[in-house]
Amino acid sequence: MSSEEQNSEKWLLDAEVQHRIVHEKGRWHVELIFIDTTDPKHFLIKRIADYRSERLAQINARYMQQTA
Repeated sequence: MSSEEQNSEKWLLDAEVQHRIVHEKGRWHVELIFIDTTDPKHFLIKRIADYRSERLAQINARYMQQTA
């Protein structure tokens, strides 16, 4: 990773992290949303994993949000 890319992603260290669960084609997808605390219009959404049940998705989404 170049130094320019590292500088442009420094905001991720202080970003607020939310999660979103989306039902798609019979699977529950967990997405993490990283929101820039200095500019809420600047955010990044990363699809993390998918699960067979909504309950499993919720459990893992909360865990991933806490550790992010």
